[in-house]
Amino acid sequence: MSVQMRLVHTRMGMTPPALHSEESAREMALHAPQPSPMPARMRARFTATTDGCVIRVLPKRGLRSGGVLVFLHGGAYVYPLVEGQWGIVEGLIDRTGLPVIIPDYPLAPAHTATDAFDVVQPIIDEAQAEFGRVILFGDSAGGGLAISLAMQRRDAGARQVDGLVLYAPWVDVTMTNPAITDVQRLDKILRVPGLAWAGRAWAGDLDPADPRISPLYGDLSALPPMLIFQGDADILGPDTIEFARAAARADVDVRLRVEPGGFHVYVLSVPFIPEAVAALDRSARFVTGILRSR
Repeated sequence: MSVQMRLVHTRMGMTPPALHSEESAREMALHAPQPSPMPARMRARFTATTDGCVIRVLPKRGLRSGGVLVFLHGGAYVYPLVEGQWGIVEGLIDRTGLPVIIPDYPLAPAHTATDAFDVVQPIIDEAQAEFGRVILFGDSAGGGLAISLAMQRRDAGARQVDGLVLYAPWVDVTMTNPAITDVQRLDKILRVPGLAWAGRAWAGDLDPADPRISPLYGDLSALPPMLIFQGDADILGPDTIEFARAAARADVDVRLRVEPGGFHVYVLSVPFIPEAVAALDRSARFVTGILRSR
């Protein structure tokens, strides 16, 4: 673990953990802001246009053809795109040259997962028609949504996405894995009660253990290649590791990196943490490999 990783995680421990109770989760959802616009630092090198619920981000130089990245942001399904997540977008465009599409998908509790599915699946269809290859990437809740969408496309016989890049994906919103208790003492960011409430709000009329909500409980066969980054100081870690193992048993091409001392979505701290930089470097190589393989 780098000194930078340790310092950032320690600093996070100086503020109350996010979603530490059902009440805090409700308050977070109630006072959620508008999605963060592209930061000023990016405007000289990128263009961002918004059409309805879709943001398109393109580099002004070095645009690569042949594919597109679709970013599904995290936020426990109750919080919109935040400024820190733009660092992932920026880093992957810089490394791949590919455009990025960011769906502003509906959030709980005003909406449920099925509303988001209805919004995002057509965006993927349109991206495939326009760009060809589509790779989904997402952090936390966005990672869980990416897996769910891929599973649903497989089951519906729709054209599958070409790959998944997942940063601490939320694969089980029930938060019932006994191993979480051991990791909780290391995690200075997240707590179970608020996350479990957010998961129920996202599920709506569905069972939180429904595979469309919690992909860990689903059939993982015939999913596209996936690359997963997970910190071991993150209460989502036990479920992510279990998911990766289950996917491997189902003969999915899955590559998992468990970062020692890594906190929840540590890649958001790019470029300050070397492990985050390394994760984006590996992500770009994975994406490039997919584009060259077909």
